[in-house]
Amino acid sequence: MKKTIFSFLFLTSSSLLTAGINDLQTFESNFKQTIINDQNSHITYAGKLYAKKDKNQALWIYTNPIDKKIYYSKGRVVIIEPELEQAIFAKLDKIPNILSLLKQAKKISNDTYITTFNNTQYKILVNKNQITKISYTDELHNRVNIEFKNQKSNQNISDSKFAYHIPSDYDILEQK
Repeated sequence: MKKTIFSFLFLTSSSLLTAGINDLQTFESNFKQTIINDQNSHITYAGKLYAKKDKNQALWIYTNPIDKKIYYSKGRVVIIEPELEQAIFAKLDKIPNILSLLKQAKKISNDTYITTFNNTQYKILVNKNQITKISYTDELHNRVNIEFKNQKSNQNISDSKFAYHIPSDYDILEQK
């Protein structure tokens, strides 16, 4: 499940198609991420995303069904999980950067783009120049759908938004 969340993270961390790939500098949106396995069982996550292009930063704040924050900056991820009282540090070198994906995305209809990274095909749906949904099937054959609502583009997001704080009593884990 973490790999799926990481994939989602990179799909939207740097930029989105909203104001045009070269024009978008910041992005924030509510999101709903649904993961459906091959037995049609599913789990849905919800929260808020903040992203800045100039420093290649993103913050995912998961609020449902669990609280979790995922901070991304230049290929490094910090996951803070209050329920487990832990912080995980990880590198994500096998997950695509959205800028690379979108530069290669091919428009297949007025509202649909397709792109591929590491043998995974990503379908990006757009409505009125805003990404409304990203869907793909991960390496475990889970179908992943990510919907975006209440988007704001090119508004000021303070750098302090991307600064994480780990409580002193949390366990620290390093993933390589």
